[in-house]
Amino acid sequence: MDTTFDKTGAAILALNDLYIRSGVPASNAPRPSWYKVVGLILAIVSGLFIGVSFVLKKHGLLAANVKYNEEAGEGYGYLKNVWWWCGMTLMILGELCNFAAYLFVDAILVAPLGALSVVVCTILSAIFLKERLSFVGKVGCFNCIIGSVIIALNVPTQSGIDDINELRHMVAQPGFATWGSLVVAVSLVVAFWLGPKYGKKSMFVYLTVCSLIGGLSVVAVQGLGIGIMAQTRGIPQFNQWFLYVVLVFVIITLVTEIIYLNVRLLSVLRCRKR
Repeated sequence: MDTTFDKTGAAILALNDLYIRSGVPASNAPRPSWYKVVGLILAIVSGLFIGVSFVLKKHGLLAANVKYNEEAGEGYGYLKNVWWWCGMTLMILGELCNFAAYLFVDAILVAPLGALSVVVCTILSAIFLKERLSFVGKVGCFNCIIGSVIIALNVPTQSGIDDINELRHMVAQPGFATWGSLVVAVSLVVAFWLGPKYGKKSMFVYLTVCSLIGGLSVVAVQGLGIGIMAQTRGIPQFNQWFLYVVLVFVIITLVTEIIYLNVRLLSVLRCRKR
């Protein structure tokens, strides 16, 4: 009996040694501590860039309306405005930093820090666009900062998934599939039915589209980032078809967000003129 146990133990140790030599990391292995620092810095820089971009784009929209005598929310004169393009450039840089942050930390840290862009935009709008910030708005900004700090201090050191195959398995789960399908369906209804009817009266119509699609975009961007990081660790990812599905989905969702974010800014200007 003892001999049998000895042989079994030796076999298990041999298999474990082969597994370690293969270079495949253990599931949910702790990440290096500097990953969190780099991801945190990238997320903060992203929030700063995106926050400033909102102010620049809105300034460009206002200037274009005056220069080309356009009604707020109508026309494309802003495409000829240098301030609008500066804002768009900063937004692209911010999104790139945001994507890079997903390479180092999970969405549970990056997404909340995106709220910093709201705080930056609010402060700069009050300074440069002479917009008033109510008491409720100040409390909201304070809560954004406190919430982001608390989450940053308590973010887990282990990743939920390690490669694109794990993401494919989790996406195929009934819960996520149902939620994702519902989000897409509601977004289509809001964009193509409610938008034309109520989009000129309320900014929340197109804001809803940005928010819903943004939720899916976060998952897709993080999945793409995890796939890239797994590839750098020696785990083949670019031979997996699902990685390219995620890439296409990232492009579609980000373009959709940019389009409806611009429409939302135009609707804000329209609502203020009423």
